[in-house]
Amino acid sequence: MAVCPRCNKRAAKRACPALRTSICPVCCARERAIELACPESCSYLRDAQVRASQLNGELRSRDRALDRAITAATQRSLPLVFVVQGAILDAYRGIKGQPLRGLKDSEILEAVENAIKNLETQDSGLIYEHQAPPRVDALSRGIREALDGINERTPAESRLRRSELLKLLELMRAWIDAHMRNGEEHNSYLRHISLFIPWPSELARPLII
Repeated sequence: MAVCPRCNKRAAKRACPALRTSICPVCCARERAIELACPESCSYLRDAQVRASQLNGELRSRDRALDRAITAATQRSLPLVFVVQGAILDAYRGIKGQPLRGLKDSEILEAVENAIKNLETQDSGLIYEHQAPPRVDALSRGIREALDGINERTPAESRLRRSELLKLLELMRAWIDAHMRNGEEHNSYLRHISLFIPWPSELARPLII
């Protein structure tokens, strides 16, 4: 049996539609959607999505802080969870600039907290930008720009209030924190959201191996 082209160690037992070749089960699990542009047709991706959805339900059932944050968020703001997740993955994948390779959940958490601080400062009327390490700052700006972009394209009477945006970001903070405490890897949350947001079509091509 051929050797996996990703690790060059284990047997390539699993067909990978993203690479149009076979890879080992370990590399499939490790790189699925986060490094590989897995198509929706991949059965391994679909199985992982089911397990990830179950994990989210389990996290909420046993994590009181996460459950409170979900309850506190308004129904109008909940769909914007995907906007924030999309901004995180755009930064990681380099959709709008240099990719933030090796992005850790701790950096994502810090970026969300920085975005919260800056929104709170804006709400107070002060003109001040809370600084963060370059990678964190870039991600924080990306998150805020994504939310601002949605609000700007929404009719004035339907735009989210600053308080709703803050509740949304507080929910994101609780979700990331829950994953960090539950996950065994430094990018548990990043891996989770990557399963549900596909790569852009222009990047979803077989990778060079």
